[in-house]
Amino acid sequence: MTPFHWSEQRVARLSTLIVAGAVVVVDLVLFFVYFRTVAPLLKDLPLYRVGLPAGILAVLLFALRRFLTQLRLFREDR
Repeated sequence: MTPFHWSEQRVARLSTLIVAGAVVVVDLVLFFVYFRTVAPLLKDLPLYRVGLPAGILAVLLFALRRFLTQLRLFREDR
């Protein structure tokens, strides 16, 4: 087994991993805040009531996929 080595590629993956993880956490907080405070205010605007959570969910899924991919690549990197 080779010792742990910090290559340029591994540092780039780690930084992408940190950013994607931060986006996932902030998106989850945004989703929670939306349903706690903003959703009741948008009763009369059905397009925004559906569009905002759909956009938040799309960003969350993209960031989560990116996070999991970078985590797998970071762990497999030799």
